[in-house]
Amino acid sequence: MTNVRIVTDSSAHLTPEEIEQYGIAIVPLRVRMGQKVYKELTELSYEEYFRRLERVKSLPETEPPQLQDMIDLYYRLSRETDHIISIHTSRKLNPVVDVARAAAGALRSHTRITVIDSETISRGLGMIVLRAAQRAQEGATAQEIGREIRGMIPAVFLAFLTSDLNYLERDGRLRKSQAFLGSMLGIRAMVETREGNLLVMDKARDAVGAVEKLYDYISEFAYLEEIALLQHNSVQEATALLERLRDMFPDIAIFTDVYDATLASFIGPNALGVIVREAY
Repeated sequence: MTNVRIVTDSSAHLTPEEIEQYGIAIVPLRVRMGQKVYKELTELSYEEYFRRLERVKSLPETEPPQLQDMIDLYYRLSRETDHIISIHTSRKLNPVVDVARAAAGALRSHTRITVIDSETISRGLGMIVLRAAQRAQEGATAQEIGREIRGMIPAVFLAFLTSDLNYLERDGRLRKSQAFLGSMLGIRAMVETREGNLLVMDKARDAVGAVEKLYDYISEFAYLEEIALLQHNSVQEATALLERLRDMFPDIAIFTDVYDATLASFIGPNALGVIVREAY
């Protein structure tokens, strides 16, 4: 049998090169837009998501993969390895972990499957998955990988500023009155991950304030190992923040991209944010 195989979901925001290099298996999350449901990445690219968003009236929502899709993936991998580590988006944001555990139970006689809740989303999940895949490629055991990954999870942090307050209102993260007044005043809400959930923790009054908030947020970390800067419709602010981050962290490569459909279903299409991994 080959080394441990790593599975994750499409929210992990991995590049095609990373997926190929480490042999990571991806199960697509599903995105409901109006009356249609699409598989993220395979049926709905990030660019197509934002284009379709302009034509639907209801806010999009994410759904877990179907159980049979997860079983099929695990079964295929069980013929290549005797241990699978499956790392997924926070259970508080998408029940993909529950589906993975049900699939693992159905295949317990075929192979060992360890399911891990990353307690994060998007490239934060990707950072964790990449480390697991690197260790698997080095020949680490499933026990060694699981122990390291569980130690890494509390060291990953996310903060985004969004002007799409109706998304936060829908999910109960803002009261209706807060969302209405904030939208009237052009307020941007700062959303952070806390214990696997997305919570509104602060606000900024304009684009300049958003850049300052995120810069101050990152400045609080003494020993960063990874930084991701993600945005949509915030190119100018992202460029300004990127320049400052490169001055502050000249030795760290900064991952930049538009954010993924899964994350967008929580924060909307007009946001700027960072995901960082601290030394652990």
